[in-house]
Amino acid sequence: MARFSRFWRSPWSYFLGLSILKLWLIGHLPIRASYAGYDNLRYVILASNFLALNVPYDSFTLVRQPGYPAFIFLSYLLGIPLRFSQEIIYLAGGFILAWSCHKYYFNKSITFIFSILYIFAPFSFHWNRQTLADVLYLPLTAWIVACLIHISNSKTDRTLIAWSLGLGIGLAWFWNTRLEGIWIVPSIAFIYSILALKYWFYQHKIEFKKSAIVFAAIVLPVVVVTSGISWINYTRYGIFDTNDLKSAGVEEAYSSLEKVTSKKWQPMVEISRSMRERVYAISPSFRQLQPYIESDNHWRKSSCESGICDDYAAGLFYWVLRESVAQAGYYQSAPKTEQFYHQIAREIDTACHAKTLNCEFEKPLAFLPDFHFQYIPLWVNSIGKLSHRLMQSSLVLKLDSGEEDRELREQYYAQITREPANFFNERSYLVNQFKDRSIFAISRIFNLGFTVLLGLSSIGFGLEAIALVRTKFRDRSISFAFLGLLLSCIVIRVVLIAYIDVTSWFVDSGDRYLRPILPMFWLVICIGLTCFWKCFDRLLLTARNTRMTDNK
Repeated sequence: MARFSRFWRSPWSYFLGLSILKLWLIGHLPIRASYAGYDNLRYVILASNFLALNVPYDSFTLVRQPGYPAFIFLSYLLGIPLRFSQEIIYLAGGFILAWSCHKYYFNKSITFIFSILYIFAPFSFHWNRQTLADVLYLPLTAWIVACLIHISNSKTDRTLIAWSLGLGIGLAWFWNTRLEGIWIVPSIAFIYSILALKYWFYQHKIEFKKSAIVFAAIVLPVVVVTSGISWINYTRYGIFDTNDLKSAGVEEAYSSLEKVTSKKWQPMVEISRSMRERVYAISPSFRQLQPYIESDNHWRKSSCESGICDDYAAGLFYWVLRESVAQAGYYQSAPKTEQFYHQIAREIDTACHAKTLNCEFEKPLAFLPDFHFQYIPLWVNSIGKLSHRLMQSSLVLKLDSGEEDRELREQYYAQITREPANFFNERSYLVNQFKDRSIFAISRIFNLGFTVLLGLSSIGFGLEAIALVRTKFRDRSISFAFLGLLLSCIVIRVVLIAYIDVTSWFVDSGDRYLRPILPMFWLVICIGLTCFWKCFDRLLLTARNTRMTDNK
């Protein structure tokens, strides 16, 4: 009974109650169905492929990382509608993050504020109903940061190794959900570097055996899971990789195309028309792709939206190349596809060595756009734009149902998501209309409260900075390691997306790419509120002491 009573007085009873309320509010909202052939719809089709024993290979079979389709399939096996399973894992990510911060940094009130921000952020009412890998990316990022919080505060070897293993398991899923998982590595390195310095400072040594165990705990789950998926693909399709987006053949062909010199540099264009024309002249294999690449295909319109109407934006040409190879009939089997890409690379490399084609040195990383100093002002401007957008990204509310085409939903979505094709019709029920109005009301309150919290947090950081200067950093309210971890996640992600924005394709508002780091941004706000809270307490204490002195 005493334990039960303690639970209801703890922040977790509030988190549980608010989570149940959130699940009730979103219970009538359908999955946001979409026709997006490479994104939303493709993930659903890939998840459905798990139900089939023999799926023939084509240009779509291994087009995406398997982490999110596997999650959809797992939700199906468990009999849970996808809209609920995605909301549950979102809430679980928030819970582990809130618990970790409360254990080491936040008081009950600040933890409650973070819980409110996480659970009722307006964007989450539509974000968690999409069929995008990004939906899974946010709670996985929250899990990784939570593990790093425990690791940075670990007092025993057992705790350090246990949370390192948890980090490794999270990374294994994270790494196989989206291709750009490398962005989180600097933040992980930051925490372990601090830990190593701490051990060296206090013990004047770093134990090799313990370091090896910790390293293995992180890396082995990633290697085992990734290798296992690759082996399955090898036995089924003949390619040892988790996907064929950046297979060895594709990377070699793309790298060879990139090293052909361009007559004139054009911003946001990596493989220009003039480069392609010279390659057509010396490569019979690449020449087979010319009819599609130079046609008025749908990628032209997408490129024009990025401001490149006379060529292809750098980030889109990869997809043009892939589709042209499929159009030429080479996506019949993975080994033959790889062989064709290797053949393109060999023909270009031969021409480069024979000096019949002017070439530069091969870049160490394929698909990474060249850096030019002309990009710097655009890059800085994009960083500012995305940073401002990050502050607003959680405030967007959309309660639409997506595509309401019953035939589309029946054919692709209904079975694997466990949601009836006509489920969106239930939104007309009276109780569900009440839920919609309640969500709109919560969103308006959230927007007002968020502005106030952001302001108080900014004041808190200002007061903390003044206090640190006055006390020469002896009296501080925040953990620099914790703040550094959060800021490293935010800054690296924003800088990376900004670079893509100015070199590869226009990312529009950037919401899709920024939202995985929203929990980190909310935690930074909560750190500022903690500083404000403690500075306010110090002022009250000073005033009380002054009053007592005056009374004496």
